[in-house]
Amino acid sequence: MPDQSTDPRPLTTAGFGLLAALGAATAIGAALSHSYAGYAVGLVVLGAAALAAYRAARTAETRTDQLVLHRLRQDPTLDEHTLAASLGLRPAPVRLSLHRLSRSDSLPQAGGPPSDRN
Repeated sequence: MPDQSTDPRPLTTAGFGLLAALGAATAIGAALSHSYAGYAVGLVVLGAAALAAYRAARTAETRTDQLVLHRLRQDPTLDEHTLAASLGLRPAPVRLSLHRLSRSDSLPQAGGPPSDRN
């Protein structure tokens, strides 16, 4: 069971977001001082950090989807709150994962959000 207190993913994503903001500030400052090389560097840092933050978030989503799917294959009758508690996650990421898995038709027959069980 993952322990959220030691999970580095939120900090990683926040760190990349901070780096992107720093790149944007650098680009703005360089543009105001007519330093176009600094402007270019700031934009490259902004773009690279934004891409890295996106990839870190997608990796976290993929891992959550794998955990949810594995747990639902063991017991497809679990609801989102029980599932979240058993995985050591908050209900919101589990709900989003159930939605993604439902859209891709990857859920076991009895699992999924309550609206998909009809």
